Amino acid sequence: MQVDERHLVRRCLAGERAAFDPLFDRHAPRVFHLLRRLTGSEAEAEDLTQETFLAAFRSLASWRGEGAFGTWLCGIAFRLYTNAQRRRPRVDAEPLSEEIAAAMDTDPLAHCVRAEMGRQVEAAIAALPPLHREVFVLVRVQGLSYREAARWLGVPLGTVQSRLWRAVCALQVALRDLAEETEATHRPPAVSSCARRPAGRDE
Repeated sequence: MQVDERHLVRRCLAGERAAFDPLFDRHAPRVFHLLRRLTGSEAEAEDLTQETFLAAFRSLASWRGEGAFGTWLCGIAFRLYTNAQRRRPRVDAEPLSEEIAAAMDTDPLAHCVRAEMGRQVEAAIAALPPLHREVFVLVRVQGLSYREAARWLGVPLGTVQSRLWRAVCALQVALRDLAEETEATHRPPAVSSCARRPAGRDE
């Protein structure tokens, strides 16, 4: 696949604009889903997706073919997203509630995913504070390593770990009731602490 994409890029750089269409068709869904989860808005994600591919087309010569083309595109999408966020007034994330510190031992997020309750999961992700949502999407959805996410975000590794921990705990609490409703039995869930957190900065 990577060889084919290098060939398409070479054709684009030679002046064949139509060769960009297969690249758009292949990667637009992934870019859109990334941006939708980051922004929580389909309309904004659509606009940023278009901006991403326009920016990519203009800077095709900068892709050397050494990494995956899709990853390069997602990097452009993330930079456009962060630029858009900087233009907005910053809203500080609210402190974690006591409920999050007592999240369930069971994993309601995984349960809901297995039960294919995608809409509720997407809504819960969109409701996360932006700083926590960014890390969750990059690591748990896009599959970046902690170090890659730290590099994309420009923050220390410990900050990524701390934000991800907070995001997962918040999602567990948000989806707990939904998970309980889908249980075949009504056995009361065990409760444990989510207080064992990774070392690192807390933001």
